[in-house]
Amino acid sequence: MFRLYILGQLTNDLVDTAMRRSNLNPSDFAVQSAIGAYEPITPSQLASLLGMPATTLSSQLARLERRRQIRRRPNPEDRRSSLLELTKIGRKNVNAAVPALRGSVALVNEHLDYSAEELDLALDRLEDALRAAVSRPDAATRPRARRSRR
Repeated sequence: MFRLYILGQLTNDLVDTAMRRSNLNPSDFAVQSAIGAYEPITPSQLASLLGMPATTLSSQLARLERRRQIRRRPNPEDRRSSLLELTKIGRKNVNAAVPALRGSVALVNEHLDYSAEELDLALDRLEDALRAAVSRPDAATRPRARRSRR
């Protein structure tokens, strides 16, 4: 887990540097690009997709809404919920930041000694394992059964 923390810090530094000239920080870009890819999407679906607590995401959505980057509209299937969409300004900002992100990805890929597809597969497996562990925290902390020696 410590290595994942380090990778997160390095990734944040790389993406933050790449996006300095855009109107988005890496976190806003992640949230807005996910909304753009899956819109309309409910806040709870977005929180699950991003692996964020709903309360953390809620404050970020409120800030993006105040900045007119996203909009909420009533969810016709569930009156207690809303649907999130990008505004024209939000879409413009996400699209403007994409080339910088692609440049960062290309820099990382230049230093890999295996294919980007292999990395994607490994990351997919790691994400699945982490999501499974988070959904069953007792299993992640439970000591493994000892195997008897024969």
